[in-house]
Amino acid sequence: MRERGGGAVCLLGVAILKKFDEILHVGLLWACGILMFGMMSVIFAQVVARYVMHQSLSWSEEVGRYIFVWISFLGLAAAFKSGSHVALDLLTKTLTRTPRRVLELVNGVLVVVLASALLISGVRLLEFGMRQRSSALDIPMALVYVVEPISGLLLLYFSLRALWLSATAKQEG
Repeated sequence: MRERGGGAVCLLGVAILKKFDEILHVGLLWACGILMFGMMSVIFAQVVARYVMHQSLSWSEEVGRYIFVWISFLGLAAAFKSGSHVALDLLTKTLTRTPRRVLELVNGVLVVVLASALLISGVRLLEFGMRQRSSALDIPMALVYVVEPISGLLLLYFSLRALWLSATAKQEG
C-alpha cells in the first residue's frame, strides 16, 4: 500500500513537471515570436524612415541588434527543448542500442556543462553590464546581457530534465 501511494505522488510530480516544461517551452516560443515581430517592425520603420521620409532613426539599428541577441539566446533553449537544434545523427543511427544510449548520455552531460558555462559567464557579464550604457539608447547594458544567464538557466533546466529522462528510461527492445 505504501509504495502505491508513493508511486502516485511520484506520477503526480512527473505530470506537474511535464506541464511546467510545456508551459515554459510555449512561453519561450511566444517570446521569440513576439521579439521577431518587434525586430521586423523596428527594421521596417527604419526602412520607411530612411527611404520615404529621408530621415534615419538613430536607435533602430541598436534595438534590432539587441532584439536579435535576445531571440538567439532564448531560441537556443527553446530549440533544445523541441529537439530542433542542429545535430549530426549519422553516428547515432549506425550505433546499436547500448552505445547509442551511452552517446546520448555523454551528449547530455556536455550540454549541461555548456549550459552551466552560459549561466556562470552570463552572471559575470551581467555584473560588467551594470556599469555600461548603450550608445544610442543610453540604457544599461545589463538589460541586454541579462538574457545570457536566463538562457543558461533555461538550457540547464531542460538539459538536466532530458538527461534524467534519458538515464531513467527503460531499455526498449
